[in-house]
Amino acid sequence: MNQDREQKPQERVEELSLAAPPVRFARLSYAWSGIMTAWREEAGFRNHVLGALAMVTTLVILEPAMVWWGVALLCSALLLALELINSAIERVIDHIDGNLHPRIKAIKDMSAAAVVVASFGVFLLGIVMIADTLA
Repeated sequence: MNQDREQKPQERVEELSLAAPPVRFARLSYAWSGIMTAWREEAGFRNHVLGALAMVTTLVILEPAMVWWGVALLCSALLLALELINSAIERVIDHIDGNLHPRIKAIKDMSAAAVVVASFGVFLLGIVMIADTLA
């Protein structure tokens, strides 16, 4: 049997090293690099960041209930993440095959459509939030 499983839980906790943090902050630099690349090279990402800033500005001005803050910020973050995924899918496809095969076109169109659907949802969320707050 595995020696780790034979130890008591207290013994396993004592063996953990506190020298290295559980999250490697150096790895966050890869994510930051991806965000900065998207900002520099993807107009759609910049547009969605500006939209998120408009949402935050609206939240600050209207001061809605905290639940609206949570929903709006979560939806805005998910929209930005979806835009990053869409951009990554497009880049991978373009790198593998620059030709516009009908199936490749369909994949790119569907990932772009996912961003449009999410954008429309965030837009509607903003309208409902404003209507609820001003009512």
